[in-house]
Amino acid sequence: MEYKKKRLILKLHRFIKRIIPHFLLEFKIGSSNSTQPIGCSGLDDSPIAGECEAQQITVDLPVQSKEDLTPLEVNPLDGGTKSTAPETRYFYIVDGDHSRRIAYTVSGDMHGSHVLLCLPGLLETKAAFQILHAYFLKFSGCKVISIDLPGRGESDRISKFEFYKMSLYLSDIRRFVEAIIVNDIGKPPKITVLGTSMGGVLAMYLTQLFPKNITEIVLNDIALTVNWTSLYALYKSMKHELGYRETRQLAQELQVDIKTISDVQLPGHFDLSYRADIWGMNFHEALEGYKGKVALIYGADSEICTQRRVDDAMKVIPSLSTLKVNGAGHPAPFNLIVCEFIQSEMGV
Repeated sequence: MEYKKKRLILKLHRFIKRIIPHFLLEFKIGSSNSTQPIGCSGLDDSPIAGECEAQQITVDLPVQSKEDLTPLEVNPLDGGTKSTAPETRYFYIVDGDHSRRIAYTVSGDMHGSHVLLCLPGLLETKAAFQILHAYFLKFSGCKVISIDLPGRGESDRISKFEFYKMSLYLSDIRRFVEAIIVNDIGKPPKITVLGTSMGGVLAMYLTQLFPKNITEIVLNDIALTVNWTSLYALYKSMKHELGYRETRQLAQELQVDIKTISDVQLPGHFDLSYRADIWGMNFHEALEGYKGKVALIYGADSEICTQRRVDDAMKVIPSLSTLKVNGAGHPAPFNLIVCEFIQSEMGV
C-alpha cells in the first residue's frame, strides 16, 4: 500500500513538471474547474489589499469585437501636444560580446508621464496591442509601449545554446524599463503594466523591481491562481494543435522562433518562484509589498481565469477592479469597452 502511494505521488510530480510550461498558451479549449477553494492563509492582511470597494463590470462581446476600433477612426489629440503615430523602434540587450534587439512599438505623447506598457502572452507579439495604440492617440500626457519578447515578432532570437525562459523575459523587460521608460523623461513616470496571460504573470513580478514607478497592473485573463486542470487541458490542446500542423508552419503563422515552441514545453521554462498546492499554481507572493492598484479583465468563457479564480483574487485584493467580457474566452479581446476600462483605470 505504501509503495503504491509513493508511486502515485511520483507520477503526480512528473505530471506537474510536464504541464507547468503550457498554462499560458493562447488556445481556446474546454476543461473542468476545481470545486475547492484556494487557501490564502495570512494573505487577507496583505499590503495590496486596499480599503476602497471593488469595481465589478460585465460587458457583452460584440460580434465584430476586433473591428469596432481601428486607427482610421481615432482622431489624434488636439492642442499644442503632438501625438506620435505607432512606430517600431529597437532596444539592444548586450551580454558580453553578444547583443540582440528587442523590438517595441511606441505611440502617443512622447513626453507624457503616463506610460502604458503592454506585455504579450506566451506566443503572442506586440501586434496584439495595435488597437490600444490607436485608441490612446487622442489622449494627452499618455504614451503606449508594446514589446516583442525575445524570439517573437521583430525581436531577435536568442543563441542556439540558450533557452527561452521566464527569467530571461523578466530580465529583458527590466533593462528595457530602466533605459527606455524610467530614464527617458525628466520626471518619474507613472507606469501601468498591462499583461496578457503570461504577460500578466510577468507584470506581477515586475512590481517587485519597480515598486515606486508602477502605479497599477492590469491583468488580461490571468488571476493569482491557475488550476492544474486548466494546465492539463492546455497541454492536450497544444499537442492537438501540433498534431495537425508542422511546427515550422505554426511558428511562421505565429511569427515566433521555432525554438520557442519547443522551449516553452520544457519544465525549466517557468523558472520564477511560485507557491504550488494541490489545486494549482499561486502567484500571491509576487505582489507582496506592492501598494499600487490592480485591475483584472477576463472572459466569461475563459478556462484559465475562471469565476472562482476571480472571486479568490478579490478576497486577497478587496479593491480589485474587474471587467467581465461575456462571450470571450482566453484571453479577452481589446474591444472599445475594454480600452475604455483601461483608460479609466489609468486616469487619463
